[in-house]
Amino acid sequence: MKKRNFYKSLKKTFFLLTGCCLVILLSVSCQNKSLRYPLLQSTNKKEYVNDFSIGINNDELEQIAANVKKVFSIVDYDIYHFSESAGITQSKLAQINLRRSSESKSIFNESVYGTATILQNNQNGILLLTCSHILNNPDTIISFFAEANKQTLIQSVAIKKSQMIFIHGNINNNLLKIIAIDPERDLVLLGSNELFDQNEQPEFKLKAGNSNTLQWGTQVYLMGFPGGHQMLTKANIGNPHSSSNGDFIVDVSFNPGGSGSIIIAINKNTHYLELVGIVKSASATYTNVLIPEKEGNQEIYNPNMPYEGDLFVKRARNINYGITFAVSVNTIRDFYIQSRKQITRAGFNLDNYFELK
Repeated sequence: MKKRNFYKSLKKTFFLLTGCCLVILLSVSCQNKSLRYPLLQSTNKKEYVNDFSIGINNDELEQIAANVKKVFSIVDYDIYHFSESAGITQSKLAQINLRRSSESKSIFNESVYGTATILQNNQNGILLLTCSHILNNPDTIISFFAEANKQTLIQSVAIKKSQMIFIHGNINNNLLKIIAIDPERDLVLLGSNELFDQNEQPEFKLKAGNSNTLQWGTQVYLMGFPGGHQMLTKANIGNPHSSSNGDFIVDVSFNPGGSGSIIIAINKNTHYLELVGIVKSASATYTNVLIPEKEGNQEIYNPNMPYEGDLFVKRARNINYGITFAVSVNTIRDFYIQSRKQITRAGFNLDNYFELK
């Protein structure tokens, strides 16, 4: 009996010791695991959160969506056509009267759209921010005859006649004009001193942030009109230091119409959304491709029949999706400071928005 009790006691002690060892091993294992990722334990303060789980209030998103607008630029051109026998070259072009020397005249227009944000809407009018390249239509377009030995002979000259810039849905009421522009930074402020309905066109209420505190992997939101559709998109800061002027890269797909889309982040301390930049352009490569005389939207070709018409060379842009360049809010602030005189002369003032003293 004593022997049996002894074995019983020994068995119990063994299980207790085994349990203690497991607890110690688990404890050590957990400690080792946390030590392997010291960055997760960092106590450094960050300006913006790296966690989408915090989320955004839907009412706030509705207000932001109302601030962000689709903006159109429509440019009208007069085209003067010349015959080969006229022998018009670039040196002769400045010496002739286009209307009298041309064989015929036609018109065409180019339409481009992008995203703009209402920074101010009050008794002085409305002021919007977007990228300048959406307005970058050339004043003159010269086309040459295609034959190699006639490359210097001009076939047509297109002269810019007019340009209309307007918020989608407001073409018949209020046209916008350029208040301040900086092509190098790819920024433009558009405005009108006409009164806009503040309920339909509310001004942007989010604070201007500090893009210098963005970090690798900081989560951001984008609001704009890629492909013509208003969308909210989540993304990460792919590179916070992609250029010397503070501009950065986000890992989001770029589509036409997305230029000017706002980039916002959540302030870690206040949990308020702040503007940290706007979308500028996508990384892209260019190739030369052969195209028929008329594009696919003008004529449908039979793929089973050999094409016998004239061929033309077109420079095709191939977007590297997932690499999108952004203009930082600090660059936007610098642009405002340098253009402040002409902006205030037009009746607008963003000193409070950019917290300038």
